[in-house]
Amino acid sequence: GARLNKFYESWEDSPDIGFVMMKGSGRAFCAGGDVVGLRQLINEGKLDESKDFFRTLYSFIYVLGTYLKPHVAILDGVTMGGGGGVSIPGTFRVATDRTVFATPEVHIGFHPDAAASFYLSHLTGHVGEYLALTGEKLNGVDMVALGLATHYSMSEHLDLVDERLAKLVTDDPSVIDSSLAQYGDLVYPDKTSIVHRLAVIDKCFSHETVEEIVDAL
Repeated sequence: GARLNKFYESWEDSPDIGFVMMKGSGRAFCAGGDVVGLRQLINEGKLDESKDFFRTLYSFIYVLGTYLKPHVAILDGVTMGGGGGVSIPGTFRVATDRTVFATPEVHIGFHPDAAASFYLSHLTGHVGEYLALTGEKLNGVDMVALGLATHYSMSEHLDLVDERLAKLVTDDPSVIDSSLAQYGDLVYPDKTSIVHRLAVIDKCFSHETVEEIVDAL
């Protein structure tokens, strides 16, 4: 994390770099922070190290959210918790047919973490609150439909996206945007998509009691 911070800060100041692309390796973009390692640090009484863990993560997310150069994150695979934090605050997020997004930290009693309270609160209606409370998983199409992702590409087409971006020498977001769109895929939410439940979700959050919410459902 600390190394990534230094890299990004040096790239931002470099006139030789137009934009930055981030992608994962293997089956995940980023599955989130090392919760097991963090728990071990706490159990060993290493609270300063635990604080450094969060300080480093949050510092990088701030760097990304205020980055002066265009940023492209390829969300091919699991993108959960901190994975959303190190991608969604950036300029462009490319979801794929392998993307699985969630804030699973809520299932262990933790609040939506790593910038999630910011980007979820900016979603339409009350869907952000719903995702924050339930940790429901979204696929790549849902991410695009809700605005969490800016583009969509089939995983098998990512080599073309990589090849195209590698040839770009620009810091112009509109050029990058059009390139991602050119090599992207047009998709629509299916019948099971969360977008078809937005009205019900908003109705639930308009009620004040559990009984009213149950009745609305």
